Order: sequence, then C-alpha cells, then structure tokens
Amino acid sequence: MTENPLGANFCANEYVCKRRDIMKKLVLTDFNKVEIQEAPIPVPSPGQAVIKIKYAGICGSDLHVFAGLHPTAKPPMVMGHEAMGTLYAINSDRTDIKVGDKVCSHTVEPCNACEGCCTGRENLCDNVKIMGTSIDGVFTQYLLVNANRVIKFQDDVDDKIAALVEPLTVGVHDVRRSGLRAGDNVLIGGAGPIGLIIGMMSKFSGAAHVVLTEIEPSRIELGRKLGFTVVNPSQPDFNEICAANNDGDGFDKVFEITSVQASFNTCVAHLKKGGVLIQVGMPPADKIFDLNINKFIYSECDLRGVRHHTMNDMQVAAKIINSGVMNAQLELLVSAVYPMSQSMEAFDRAKNDKTALRVLIDFS
Repeated sequence: MTENPLGANFCANEYVCKRRDIMKKLVLTDFNKVEIQEAPIPVPSPGQAVIKIKYAGICGSDLHVFAGLHPTAKPPMVMGHEAMGTLYAINSDRTDIKVGDKVCSHTVEPCNACEGCCTGRENLCDNVKIMGTSIDGVFTQYLLVNANRVIKFQDDVDDKIAALVEPLTVGVHDVRRSGLRAGDNVLIGGAGPIGLIIGMMSKFSGAAHVVLTEIEPSRIELGRKLGFTVVNPSQPDFNEICAANNDGDGFDKVFEITSVQASFNTCVAHLKKGGVLIQVGMPPADKIFDLNINKFIYSECDLRGVRHHTMNDMQVAAKIINSGVMNAQLELLVSAVYPMSQSMEAFDRAKNDKTALRVLIDFS
C-alpha cells in the first residue's frame, strides 16, 4: 500500500481509495433547514471517481429546493450542482487526469441508451439524473461521481472562478441553442448571473450589440460595469435605446431569463422577423404564459426551450475558463464566500440580498 498525499491509502495502481475516513456533508433535513452531518468518504467502484470539493455555489434552483418549491426534490438530501475541487481518488483507465488535479464533474447523468442520448442530446435523456434534485448533489466535502464525467482545469485557474463552470456551461448551451452568429444583435431579459453570463457568451461568440433589461439598480450597475447596455424597460427611452442597438428592426437573438410575463412580452415585442427567442427561465407550474402566436407565425420567428446542458457544453466552459479570456468578468459575479459552518447564513444571503449574484460555500 502507498500513502496518497491527499490523505487516503491507495492500491498498487495508486488510484483506488481503500480507507473509510470521515467527511462532512450538508444535508437538507427539512425545507428551509440544512444540517452538517458526518459520513464515510466514498470509495470509488470501477468507473467512478471521488472529488474533494473546494467551493460550491448556491443557484436559484437550489433556493427553490431549499424552500420546498421544486416539484420532485424532497428532504433528506444533499443539494447543489455547481462546484469544483481536486481529484481525490479514481478507479478508471483514464490517463488524462490524475489525483490532485483541479476538476469539476458534469452533474447531469444520462442513461446513454435512450434516443436523446444516442442522438447527442443527452440533456433530453428519458432517464436523466440531476445532482442536487433527483440524486444527491455537490454540497459535501467528498463527491462520488462517474469517472467519465470528470473535467480538468489548469493548475493556475482561480478556484472561485472554476466554481462558476456550471453557470458558464448554461451560457454555452443556451447560446449554442440560439444559433447565434457573428454580427447578431442580442436582447436579454434579466441581468442576474445567468443573464450576465449569456451576455458574456454572446459577446464572446461575436454578437455586435448586447442589451440587457433589468429593474434592480445594483444589477444594472454591475451589468454596465461589465460593459453591457443595461436598461430598465420602464424608462421612457427604452425603445429608442433598443433601436439604436439593433438597426431599428429588432433583435436577432433574444433570451428571456426571468420567467416573468412582462419580461416575456418585452422580449417578443423586440424580436426581429425570423429571429429566435430562447426561453431560459422556467415559470412556476401554476403559471401559464400568454403568447402572441401571430408574431411567430407571420414573422417566422422561432421559440425554443432549453433544458440542462451536455457534457460537451461543460468541456467548452472549462476550456474558456482555462484560457482566462473572460475570467476577469466572471470574478465579478462572486459576491460572497461562507464557510460550511455558516451555510444557513449563506442561503439567507443568496435568497434575500439582490446584490449577491453568486454566493459560494467553502467545503475545504
């Protein structure tokens, strides 16, 4: 037996963890209540790996699970789907990653057998499992994952920026889904973290103009700091500002993030003939959107949904972070970091502070 410097004994191949040391995990024991519990560090079976989590982010969907608003996720469970850490143990033939590497894991687990999986759309898997909702998530010190879902970061990547890889993956997937082309003009309904990331990806993908709508002053300010045109849609010159950024004939690509009817109406109204509207935000189950169907018929516009993302989307997001090309912008999205012992405070901050774009929990 050889001793791994990260603290676990490994077999002769130096990969398979054999000791059952104790870790801590954050468990949703009841709605609006999380507790730190102890459990053995998981041992990877063939084809599995264990990630030692460093930072994990609190997403809006986590807040829905926390409050009991998710349709299926119920306590007791471990929440979370945004995280990075270091590879702690691996029981796999993969040679491109090694113990100690900075990594993340794609948190969508497909069956790899249904039509969606077999046609390259694993996010539409009939039997998909999502960490933090249908299976335990990343709010834990050690995470057991499928080894083929692990993605590597460069050693010099800032850990907090790496922790944003999943929301960046959302941006990659949604912009790809829109078919955005160089020179397109883009409107985004909502300047929260996902709206801002979609704005970053739109500019990265060659958009000529990007306009975000927002009513929260702090988010308007940050969006402008990031270099975007951010406008409150209720201000008198809103239409003029839009026209100045889309040649006066509407936006080629429009993303609606907020799942609010008024925002959806604004997005439809400013969609160009032949344009594409991506509905990113998911309205509550009891809310049905009114739809101006004639706009989509007579202007031959497309209305497209988005669901999760693919492994390749996250690989691309990790490449972007490794390149550093937008890390200075991503860094501005990290609003606060709390130790695991202050998780309830972290959830309160994420829920109630409108200036907080991404709150991280430190699980180290």
